[in-house]
Amino acid sequence: MGLISEKSQKDKLKKLNINIKTKYIVDNTILERNTDDSHNDDITLGVRTEKDYYLNNILMKKENEFDTRIEYTYISKEMENTDYSCPNCGMNSKLKDFKDGCPYCGSYYNIDYTDKELGSKNHYDRVLRSNKYRIITGIIDIIISLIIAFIFIKTTSRTFNNIDIIKVFIYGFILSLILYYLFYIVDAYIVLGPIKRYKDRLNQKQIDFWNKTNLDKKSFFNNLNYEIRNYYYSKDNIIDYDILDYIDFNYYKKDEKEYIDVKIELRLMLYELGTIKHKYITDTFTLMKNVNEKLELKDGTNHIKCHNCGASIDITEGHCSYCHSEIKYFQDWILQK
Repeated sequence: MGLISEKSQKDKLKKLNINIKTKYIVDNTILERNTDDSHNDDITLGVRTEKDYYLNNILMKKENEFDTRIEYTYISKEMENTDYSCPNCGMNSKLKDFKDGCPYCGSYYNIDYTDKELGSKNHYDRVLRSNKYRIITGIIDIIISLIIAFIFIKTTSRTFNNIDIIKVFIYGFILSLILYYLFYIVDAYIVLGPIKRYKDRLNQKQIDFWNKTNLDKKSFFNNLNYEIRNYYYSKDNIIDYDILDYIDFNYYKKDEKEYIDVKIELRLMLYELGTIKHKYITDTFTLMKNVNEKLELKDGTNHIKCHNCGASIDITEGHCSYCHSEIKYFQDWILQK
Protein backbone atom coordinates (compact mmCIF):
# COMPACT_ATOMS: atom_id res chain seq x y z
CA MET A 1 0.00 0.00 0.00
CA GLY A 2 1.42 3.36 -1.00
CA LEU A 3 2.17 5.60 1.98
CA ILE A 4 2.70 9.36 2.11
CA SER A 5 6.24 8.68 3.29
CA GLU A 6 6.99 6.44 0.26
CA LYS A 7 5.28 8.36 -2.54
CA SER A 8 8.13 10.60 -3.72
CA GLN A 9 10.46 7.64 -4.25
CA LYS A 10 7.92 5.22 -5.70
CA ASP A 11 6.75 7.71 -8.33
CA LYS A 12 10.32 8.14 -9.57
CA LEU A 13 11.14 4.41 -9.54
CA LYS A 14 7.97 3.58 -11.46
CA LYS A 15 8.94 5.98 -14.26
CA LEU A 16 12.43 4.45 -14.50
CA ASN A 17 11.13 0.86 -14.21
CA ILE A 18 13.38 0.27 -11.18
CA ASN A 19 12.45 -2.07 -8.34
CA ILE A 20 14.31 -2.19 -5.02
CA LYS A 21 14.05 -5.39 -2.98
CA THR A 22 14.97 -4.76 0.66
CA LYS A 23 15.55 -7.54 3.18
CA TYR A 24 15.13 -7.15 6.93
CA ILE A 25 15.87 -9.32 9.96
CA VAL A 26 13.00 -9.56 12.46
CA ASP A 27 13.35 -12.11 15.28
CA ASN A 28 15.90 -14.17 13.29
CA THR A 29 13.56 -14.24 10.28
CA ILE A 30 14.39 -12.69 6.90
CA LEU A 31 11.51 -10.59 5.56
CA GLU A 32 11.29 -8.58 2.36
CA ARG A 33 9.64 -5.47 0.95
CA ASN A 34 9.73 -4.37 -2.69
CA THR A 35 9.14 -0.87 -4.02
CA ASP A 36 6.90 -2.20 -6.81
CA ASP A 37 4.60 -3.76 -4.14
CA SER A 38 5.11 -7.24 -5.58
CA HIS A 39 6.17 -8.48 -2.13
CA ASN A 40 5.49 -6.56 1.05
CA ASP A 41 6.01 -8.40 4.34
CA ASP A 42 4.98 -6.56 7.47
CA ILE A 43 8.09 -5.39 9.35
CA THR A 44 8.18 -4.58 13.07
CA LEU A 45 11.45 -3.06 14.31
CA GLY A 46 13.44 -4.76 11.55
CA VAL A 47 17.12 -4.23 10.73
CA ARG A 48 18.08 -3.84 7.09
CA THR A 49 20.53 -6.43 5.81
CA GLU A 50 20.43 -6.20 2.01
CA LYS A 51 19.13 -4.14 -0.89
CA ASP A 52 18.90 -5.47 -4.45
CA TYR A 53 18.43 -2.95 -7.26
CA TYR A 54 16.64 -4.17 -10.39
CA LEU A 55 16.38 -2.25 -13.65
CA ASN A 56 13.89 -3.70 -16.14
CA ASN A 57 13.83 -6.87 -13.97
CA ILE A 58 17.62 -7.28 -14.25
CA LEU A 59 19.71 -7.20 -11.05
CA MET A 60 22.08 -4.23 -11.37
CA LYS A 61 23.51 -3.75 -7.87
CA LYS A 62 23.47 -5.25 -4.39
CA GLU A 63 24.22 -3.41 -1.14
CA ASN A 64 24.93 -5.10 2.21
CA GLU A 65 26.34 -2.34 4.44
CA PHE A 66 23.77 -1.02 6.92
CA ASP A 67 23.78 0.29 10.48
CA THR A 68 22.26 -2.40 12.71
CA ARG A 69 21.34 0.25 15.29
CA ILE A 70 18.74 1.73 12.92
CA GLU A 71 15.31 0.07 12.92
CA TYR A 72 12.35 0.15 10.54
CA THR A 73 8.65 -0.65 10.86
CA TYR A 74 6.18 -1.07 7.99
CA ILE A 75 2.80 -2.57 8.87
CA SER A 76 0.24 -2.43 6.09
CA LYS A 77 -1.59 -5.76 5.70
CA GLU A 78 -3.86 -5.23 8.69
CA MET A 79 -4.86 -1.79 7.40
CA GLU A 80 -5.23 -2.96 3.80
CA ASN A 81 -7.92 -5.48 4.75
CA THR A 82 -9.91 -2.98 6.81
CA ASP A 83 -13.36 -2.11 5.47
CA TYR A 84 -13.59 1.49 4.29
CA SER A 85 -16.32 3.76 2.91
CA CYS A 86 -15.50 6.71 0.69
CA PRO A 87 -16.85 9.83 2.45
CA ASN A 88 -17.40 11.48 -0.92
CA CYS A 89 -19.49 8.89 -2.78
CA GLY A 90 -20.13 6.18 -0.19
CA MET A 91 -18.41 3.33 -2.05
CA ASN A 92 -17.62 0.40 0.30
CA SER A 93 -14.51 -1.73 -0.19
CA LYS A 94 -11.24 -2.80 1.43
CA LEU A 95 -8.78 -0.02 2.25
CA LYS A 96 -6.23 -1.48 -0.19
CA ASP A 97 -8.60 -0.63 -3.05
CA PHE A 98 -8.33 3.09 -2.21
CA LYS A 99 -4.51 3.37 -2.38
CA ASP A 100 -4.68 5.24 -5.71
CA GLY A 101 -7.88 7.07 -4.82
CA CYS A 102 -11.53 6.07 -4.84
CA PRO A 103 -12.12 3.66 -7.76
CA TYR A 104 -15.60 5.09 -8.26
CA CYS A 105 -15.47 8.88 -7.85
CA GLY A 106 -11.71 9.48 -8.11
CA SER A 107 -11.33 11.29 -4.79
CA TYR A 108 -7.70 11.31 -3.68
CA TYR A 109 -6.62 9.70 -0.40
CA ASN A 110 -3.50 10.22 1.69
CA ILE A 111 -2.57 6.98 3.44
CA ASP A 112 -0.10 6.70 6.30
CA TYR A 113 0.16 5.59 9.91
CA THR A 114 1.92 6.83 13.04
CA ASP A 115 3.46 3.56 14.26
CA LYS A 116 5.95 3.29 11.40
CA GLU A 117 9.70 3.64 11.92
CA LEU A 118 11.37 5.22 8.90
CA GLY A 119 14.80 4.84 10.43
CA SER A 120 15.09 5.47 14.16
CA LYS A 121 18.49 4.96 15.73
CA ASN A 122 17.93 2.37 18.44
CA HIS A 123 21.06 2.97 20.51
CA TYR A 124 24.58 4.35 20.49
CA ASP A 125 27.71 2.30 20.94
CA ARG A 126 31.50 2.43 20.65
CA VAL A 127 31.87 0.20 17.59
CA LEU A 128 34.51 1.44 15.19
CA ARG A 129 33.13 0.66 11.73
CA SER A 130 36.07 2.04 9.76
CA ASN A 131 39.14 -0.09 8.93
CA LYS A 132 41.38 2.96 8.55
CA TYR A 133 43.20 2.28 11.81
CA ARG A 134 44.25 -1.16 10.48
CA ILE A 135 45.65 0.46 7.33
CA ILE A 136 47.49 3.07 9.38
CA THR A 137 48.90 0.34 11.62
CA GLY A 138 50.17 -1.56 8.55
CA ILE A 139 51.84 1.53 7.08
CA ILE A 140 53.59 2.35 10.37
CA ASP A 141 54.64 -1.29 10.68
CA ILE A 142 56.21 -1.37 7.20
CA ILE A 143 58.02 1.97 7.63
CA ILE A 144 59.54 0.98 10.99
CA SER A 145 60.47 -2.49 9.69
CA LEU A 146 62.26 -0.96 6.67
CA ILE A 147 64.15 1.41 8.97
CA ILE A 148 65.22 -1.48 11.25
CA ALA A 149 66.28 -3.59 8.23
CA PHE A 150 68.26 -0.66 6.78
CA ILE A 151 70.10 0.00 10.06
CA PHE A 152 70.89 -3.71 10.47
CA ILE A 153 72.28 -4.18 6.94
CA LYS A 154 74.12 -0.84 6.95
CA THR A 155 75.94 -1.64 10.21
CA THR A 156 76.74 -5.30 9.40
CA SER A 157 77.80 -4.99 5.74
CA ARG A 158 81.22 -3.84 4.59
CA THR A 159 79.64 -2.09 1.61
CA PHE A 160 76.15 -0.88 0.75
CA ASN A 161 75.21 -1.59 -2.87
CA ASN A 162 72.15 -2.46 -4.96
CA ILE A 163 71.96 -5.99 -3.54
CA ASP A 164 71.90 -4.55 -0.02
CA ILE A 165 69.03 -2.24 -1.02
CA ILE A 166 67.06 -5.28 -2.23
CA LYS A 167 67.88 -7.01 1.08
CA VAL A 168 66.47 -4.02 2.98
CA PHE A 169 63.09 -4.45 1.26
CA ILE A 170 63.08 -8.25 1.63
CA TYR A 171 64.12 -8.18 5.31
CA GLY A 172 61.79 -5.26 5.96
CA PHE A 173 58.83 -7.09 4.43
CA ILE A 174 59.51 -10.25 6.42
CA LEU A 175 59.99 -8.27 9.61
CA SER A 176 56.77 -6.31 9.01
CA LEU A 177 54.83 -9.58 8.81
CA ILE A 178 56.36 -10.70 12.09
CA LEU A 179 55.84 -7.39 13.88
CA TYR A 180 52.37 -6.52 12.57
CA TYR A 181 50.55 -8.31 15.37
CA LEU A 182 52.74 -6.54 17.95
CA PHE A 183 52.03 -3.17 16.33
CA TYR A 184 48.34 -4.02 16.17
CA ILE A 185 48.23 -4.70 19.92
CA VAL A 186 50.19 -1.52 20.67
CA ASP A 187 47.90 0.37 18.29
CA ALA A 188 44.86 -0.90 20.20
CA TYR A 189 46.15 0.75 23.37
CA ILE A 190 47.68 3.89 21.87
CA VAL A 191 45.33 4.71 18.98
CA LEU A 192 42.01 2.99 19.65
CA GLY A 193 41.79 4.14 23.26
CA PRO A 194 41.58 7.87 22.36
CA ILE A 195 39.20 7.08 19.46
CA LYS A 196 36.82 5.19 21.75
CA ARG A 197 36.95 7.99 24.30
CA TYR A 198 36.18 10.47 21.50
CA LYS A 199 33.21 8.35 20.36
CA ASP A 200 31.98 8.17 23.95
CA ARG A 201 31.94 11.98 24.08
CA LEU A 202 29.95 12.13 20.83
CA ASN A 203 27.49 9.55 22.10
CA GLN A 204 27.03 11.41 25.36
CA LYS A 205 26.46 14.62 23.40
CA GLN A 206 23.64 12.92 21.47
CA ILE A 207 22.12 11.54 24.67
CA ASP A 208 22.26 15.03 26.19
CA PHE A 209 20.52 16.37 23.06
CA TRP A 210 17.51 14.07 23.52
CA ASN A 211 17.35 14.82 27.25
CA LYS A 212 17.49 18.57 26.62
CA THR A 213 14.94 18.79 23.81
CA ASN A 214 12.46 16.20 25.19
CA LEU A 215 11.60 15.26 21.61
CA ASP A 216 9.78 12.05 20.80
CA LYS A 217 12.56 10.15 19.04
CA LYS A 218 10.36 8.12 16.72
CA SER A 219 8.37 11.14 15.55
CA PHE A 220 11.49 13.21 15.04
CA PHE A 221 13.34 10.51 13.07
CA ASN A 222 10.24 9.95 10.91
CA ASN A 223 9.97 13.70 10.33
CA LEU A 224 13.67 13.97 9.51
CA ASN A 225 13.61 11.02 7.11
CA TYR A 226 10.54 12.33 5.31
CA GLU A 227 12.28 15.66 4.73
CA ILE A 228 15.50 13.96 3.58
CA ARG A 229 13.54 11.72 1.20
CA ASN A 230 11.84 14.66 -0.49
CA TYR A 231 15.12 16.57 -0.69
CA TYR A 232 17.07 13.80 -2.41
CA TYR A 233 14.28 12.39 -4.58
CA SER A 234 13.71 15.85 -6.04
CA LYS A 235 17.11 15.43 -7.73
CA ASP A 236 16.95 13.68 -11.10
CA ASN A 237 19.73 11.11 -10.65
CA ILE A 238 19.08 9.97 -7.04
CA ILE A 239 16.83 6.91 -6.72
CA ASP A 240 17.53 5.79 -3.15
CA TYR A 241 19.52 6.56 -0.02
CA ASP A 242 20.45 4.89 3.24
CA ILE A 243 21.52 6.59 6.45
CA LEU A 244 24.65 4.84 7.70
CA ASP A 245 24.96 6.90 10.87
CA TYR A 246 23.59 9.97 12.62
CA ILE A 247 26.84 11.70 13.51
CA ASP A 248 25.71 14.79 15.42
CA PHE A 249 22.66 16.74 16.60
CA ASN A 250 22.74 20.43 17.51
CA TYR A 251 19.76 22.37 18.90
CA TYR A 252 19.73 26.18 18.99
CA LYS A 253 17.48 29.25 18.76
CA LYS A 254 17.84 32.13 16.32
CA ASP A 255 15.49 35.10 15.84
CA GLU A 256 13.03 33.46 18.24
CA LYS A 257 12.87 30.34 16.05
CA GLU A 258 14.02 26.84 16.96
CA TYR A 259 16.52 24.97 14.79
CA ILE A 260 18.18 21.57 14.79
CA ASP A 261 21.26 20.71 12.73
CA VAL A 262 21.69 17.00 12.01
CA LYS A 263 24.96 15.71 10.56
CA ILE A 264 24.48 12.41 8.74
CA GLU A 265 26.61 9.86 6.93
CA LEU A 266 24.74 8.53 3.89
CA ARG A 267 24.98 6.25 0.91
CA LEU A 268 23.25 7.71 -2.16
CA MET A 269 22.17 5.43 -5.01
CA LEU A 270 22.47 7.09 -8.40
CA TYR A 271 20.91 6.20 -11.74
CA GLU A 272 23.14 7.49 -14.53
CA LEU A 273 23.47 6.45 -18.18
CA GLY A 274 21.49 3.26 -17.70
CA THR A 275 23.43 2.01 -14.68
CA ILE A 276 23.06 2.15 -10.89
CA LYS A 277 25.98 3.10 -8.63
CA HIS A 278 26.55 4.31 -5.09
CA LYS A 279 28.20 7.36 -3.55
CA TYR A 280 29.14 7.88 0.11
CA ILE A 281 28.76 11.39 1.53
CA THR A 282 28.44 13.26 4.81
CA ASP A 283 25.69 15.89 4.79
CA THR A 284 24.20 18.32 7.30
CA PHE A 285 20.49 19.15 7.38
CA THR A 286 18.97 22.12 9.17
CA LEU A 287 15.37 21.81 10.34
CA MET A 288 13.23 24.65 11.68
CA LYS A 289 10.35 24.17 14.13
CA ASN A 290 6.99 24.55 12.38
CA VAL A 291 5.17 27.32 14.28
CA ASN A 292 2.31 27.65 11.80
CA GLU A 293 -1.00 25.80 11.98
CA LYS A 294 -0.31 22.17 11.16
CA LEU A 295 -2.39 19.69 9.21
CA GLU A 296 -3.07 16.76 11.53
CA LEU A 297 -3.01 13.28 10.00
CA LYS A 298 -4.59 10.17 11.48
CA ASP A 299 -3.69 6.51 11.07
CA GLY A 300 -4.86 4.95 7.82
CA THR A 301 -6.72 6.91 5.17
CA ASN A 302 -6.90 10.70 5.26
CA HIS A 303 -9.48 12.28 2.94
CA ILE A 304 -8.23 15.87 2.90
CA LYS A 305 -10.06 18.70 1.18
CA CYS A 306 -8.64 22.00 -0.01
CA HIS A 307 -9.61 24.81 2.38
CA ASN A 308 -10.22 27.08 -0.61
CA CYS A 309 -12.14 25.05 -3.21
CA GLY A 310 -13.04 21.81 -1.41
CA ALA A 311 -11.32 19.45 -3.87
CA SER A 312 -9.64 16.31 -2.51
CA ILE A 313 -5.90 16.89 -2.39
CA ASP A 314 -2.57 15.10 -2.27
CA ILE A 315 -0.70 16.73 0.60
CA THR A 316 2.67 15.60 -0.78
CA GLU A 317 2.21 18.03 -3.69
CA GLY A 318 2.21 21.02 -1.32
CA HIS A 319 -0.69 22.67 -3.15
CA CYS A 320 -4.18 21.94 -4.48
CA SER A 321 -3.99 20.57 -8.03
CA TYR A 322 -7.34 22.27 -8.86
CA CYS A 323 -7.03 25.84 -7.52
CA HIS A 324 -3.28 25.80 -6.61
CA SER A 325 -3.88 27.00 -3.06
CA GLU A 326 -1.01 26.19 -0.69
CA ILE A 327 -1.65 23.27 1.66
CA LYS A 328 -0.92 23.44 5.37
CA TYR A 329 2.27 21.57 6.27
CA PHE A 330 1.94 18.40 8.37
CA GLN A 331 5.47 18.04 9.75
CA ASP A 332 6.71 19.37 13.09
CA TRP A 333 10.10 20.28 11.60
CA ILE A 334 10.66 21.84 8.16
CA LEU A 335 13.86 21.35 6.18
CA GLN A 336 15.77 24.61 5.60
CA LYS A 337 18.69 23.20 3.58
